Amino acid sequence: MRIWGFLVIAICALQVHAADDCSTVDVRESLPADVKTFMTTPSDQGDIGWCYGYTAADIVSQAVGTPISALHLSAYYSSQVTLLGKIGRGVVNKTTTPEGGMVSIAVKKMNELGHVCRESDIPSQGTKEVHITSRTTVHNGMAYLMNRMKDVRKGTCNDLCQKSFEQLVEGFFPATPPATIKKYLLNNRNVSLEDVVFYFLDSSCRSKSIALRNDLDYKSWGKKTHPFESINDQIDWLLNRRKLISLEYDAAEITDVGGIFGAGHASTIVGRKKIGNACYYMVRNSWGTSCDYRKGIICLKDQGSYLVHENTMKNMAKKLVWID
Repeated sequence: MRIWGFLVIAICALQVHAADDCSTVDVRESLPADVKTFMTTPSDQGDIGWCYGYTAADIVSQAVGTPISALHLSAYYSSQVTLLGKIGRGVVNKTTTPEGGMVSIAVKKMNELGHVCRESDIPSQGTKEVHITSRTTVHNGMAYLMNRMKDVRKGTCNDLCQKSFEQLVEGFFPATPPATIKKYLLNNRNVSLEDVVFYFLDSSCRSKSIALRNDLDYKSWGKKTHPFESINDQIDWLLNRRKLISLEYDAAEITDVGGIFGAGHASTIVGRKKIGNACYYMVRNSWGTSCDYRKGIICLKDQGSYLVHENTMKNMAKKLVWID
């Protein structure tokens, strides 16, 4: 009995030590130079809910050792969603564009595809300038482009639509003339827009892509599957192993978003540091340089990241995904 008592005390002591560990860690410092630069540059998903693809691209970039395209990864995931999944996404997101997903499935789908494309070949900055007139410039993204694609197919694309369509195609598909995509849309009306987007993205980068042979050994950890364990302790364990961590969480804890289904979002945990007597986690977001956060969230605008208190992290975190 004495021996077992000692073991229990020792194990508990180790767990307390793990929870209290707030030594400074920045996983990006251990990455190759190009991946470090990629991870410290603001990431922008634009007007489409592909946050899951942007954080999945972060952890895949660490795994393969070079920055990979979140746009390519997200487009492939979207093209693979089943009809039932599309109906579910439409109900949850209240939108006609293909949005929402799960990080672990996104990584799984790239394993199945067998290749990833480099960020240098398909840049993932999701907001593009559209010059309406010499004096008027607006900013649109992939969701807006896909809606213009619908207009092209329906024959309802007016002059303003045509101008937006052409400039956004040039922004997202620089290797493909707008007329080529327009012709494809009209001649292949049964092909989903998600498939159209992926087809042209993949065609432009596949010859230079990085081959995968089921190499992405991804793991996940969630509150639902570990109800009696601390998610912060799991985060600390992974950070101490210098792992980038995809975080699925409730963004209502950090910003004024919501809706009847909450505020599901995904970002990447890249480090931690102590500020005063509190431990803060550093999270790379995909909202560009936005600092539209609640009081208490420390915005790192130049990096497109934020620092969040350990208690807030404990409340908002739902699931972690990483690659071993």
